[in-house]
Amino acid sequence: MAKSLSLEDLGKMYGVEHKEKVSKQKNFPTNKFQQKNFSQKNSPATAPYNFVSLPEKILPSMIEDVETYKKQMQNAELLSGEIEIEIENLTPLFIGGNGEKNFAPVTEIIPGSSLRGMFKNIFKIVTCGAFRGKTSSQKKGEDFNDEHVYFRCLMTSNNSPAWTKDLNKLYKSRMESLRQGKPVKNARPGFLIQTTDGKFFIAPSKFRTDRKEDKILIKEYEKIFNDKIQIRNDSRVTWHGKDAYIITGSQSPNRLLDKKSYERLQDKRRAGKQFIRFTKIDYVDWSKNHWLEIPDEVRESYDHDRNRKGVNLFTDSGVLNREKILKLAPNAPTEIKTLVPCHFLEEGGKVTAFGHGQCFRIPYKKSIGEVVEKNLQTDAVDFADAIFGKESFWASRVFFEDAKIISDAKILSAANAKPLMQPNPTSYQLYLQQNDKNSLNHWDSSNAKIRGYKLYWHDKNSDWQDKENYDEKFTKKITPLKAGNKFKSKIRFENLNEIELGALLMIFDLNGAKNPAYKIGMGKSLGLGSIKIFPKLFLETETAYTEIFDGDIFKNPYHEENFAKYLDAFKNYVEERGLKKTWLDVMGELNLILDWDNTQKNNWHEKIKAMSGNVQSGNVDEKFVQRVPLQNIFEVVKC
Repeated sequence: MAKSLSLEDLGKMYGVEHKEKVSKQKNFPTNKFQQKNFSQKNSPATAPYNFVSLPEKILPSMIEDVETYKKQMQNAELLSGEIEIEIENLTPLFIGGNGEKNFAPVTEIIPGSSLRGMFKNIFKIVTCGAFRGKTSSQKKGEDFNDEHVYFRCLMTSNNSPAWTKDLNKLYKSRMESLRQGKPVKNARPGFLIQTTDGKFFIAPSKFRTDRKEDKILIKEYEKIFNDKIQIRNDSRVTWHGKDAYIITGSQSPNRLLDKKSYERLQDKRRAGKQFIRFTKIDYVDWSKNHWLEIPDEVRESYDHDRNRKGVNLFTDSGVLNREKILKLAPNAPTEIKTLVPCHFLEEGGKVTAFGHGQCFRIPYKKSIGEVVEKNLQTDAVDFADAIFGKESFWASRVFFEDAKIISDAKILSAANAKPLMQPNPTSYQLYLQQNDKNSLNHWDSSNAKIRGYKLYWHDKNSDWQDKENYDEKFTKKITPLKAGNKFKSKIRFENLNEIELGALLMIFDLNGAKNPAYKIGMGKSLGLGSIKIFPKLFLETETAYTEIFDGDIFKNPYHEENFAKYLDAFKNYVEERGLKKTWLDVMGELNLILDWDNTQKNNWHEKIKAMSGNVQSGNVDEKFVQRVPLQNIFEVVKC
């Protein structure tokens, strides 16, 4: 699927930095509209997803450590068996794989790994599991990526959406200081270098600020170097001899001025962006005592900025290798492996952020993990640890077989799918709890709190096909299965007690849900992947390993069982641990977002559609531009 576009991408293309152009585009809010505070009551934000709230605290497993695990495994009354599941896809289904083909390498299965991932996510919710970020054994977060979200808000005005004022104030507080009553940029020019031992440093420029004379008109640059600067999105470092040009895009060619035309202007501020800044390799401070080592967390945070569409200073074509460095600066220290110009912030002699141009994207000071309740990030053993396995301590006791198709495969024709343009964590109005009608919480707000588990709504009117001819880089050709295919699979389990088995079965019962469906595969935001599951429980008989044959044939080692006894055991355990209220709250939200009957509601598709619209035509939903907060699950279903 195509990479999603963030709110900042849309802001760059259609926001305050380009109001003059955007206001003329069809179906986009004018400045008159932008002066208003958009009313959530009259027109709520919509999204194909919502969030199931996190519990107040986790539900601990009976297993506390390796020793209690070993003791439990010695229990003679542990249960083993299998859950047979029949699956029917209610909407088109695309698991993914090699290119446009479904379920690579064949079309007849849903991989057991996909089922395991889907069920484990639901299992963590129904068991009030821990909500953890990155662990020592995982490169990515277990439940969320504990990283910093990046942002930039260069300017605001009376015509700008209300949220820009707070964000611009925050950005300026980090990027500017007052000196003698005048704002001065905090971002210093320098050079990012990597040494032969794999360490990264900032070698400051010999000049603390960018020199006023080190700039060239874009039109003059294009003429001298025969290098066309693309509008807006052209971001790179380009070397011409010893000079490194910090290119950050251009404006419309008919607004670019030559030297004489620019000098004739009386008010040059009205000319807009006309210059490219450059630096020189001769400006590098080669003194190692002045180098600032980049902390690992700062470097990794920069590398994980998923929404940066401009220069990556680690991989840009403007990064000089050792051979080129020596050619331009023979006196450079021998241990320097690569070099590229940059700008950076420092506090107390430590690099806190760095980027390409002078006004680069910066991280919020709080990471995602800092807006998640600490008691939910505990290492205490929850039910998911106990049953699905805890790496290096004990293995999983549940095993998922591939789901094989049991009907003639009904497949749709290959077609380009709509791009996945829904917002991501940069859209704090959607991902954070918003309780104040007059202001929005962002990631650095004192009372910022994450909303919970992100799940997708069902939509039987899936319109996944790209009928608007998006740019090919935003879309992908896929071949989903039609709705109505049926599959069979098994979930095998070993050595569970009654409470653990009840917890596993709660995935299907959901505390008495009437018509739940689940989401699997790719394209969930486009309405793909809704499936109905019909489970049956089979337990091993007590004589499964002593009475193998029934006459001349193998004796069936399993007998069918009802769920009720085990579900009650789990619910009683929840109540005994004092979590009944929070568990019921969580289950209420989970039931609503998984309820297939929602799709029968009038105008349902409009209530849960993505807001981003067609960014190529400029038709972007004003609620997205205005950062209207997302309603909670109950409000969406009621409205």
